[in-house]
Amino acid sequence: MTTRQYRLTVIGSALSWLLLGLHLPTLHELTDHQAMPPTSVLVATAVLAVLSAAGLWALLRMPASERT
Repeated sequence: MTTRQYRLTVIGSALSWLLLGLHLPTLHELTDHQAMPPTSVLVATAVLAVLSAAGLWALLRMPASERT
């Protein structure tokens, strides 16, 4: 992975974690108030969770020697 790809992965991962955090109040609505959020919000939250985990996995699996 080149430095450019690494930087884009870091930015993408950070952005997906931020957006996932912004969508987490829907989990509170679902668990505490038994209010079902729209399906599109649930799908967006699931997609963001997968992207966040994939970005973190990609960053953690790369050895430090390849980052230069």
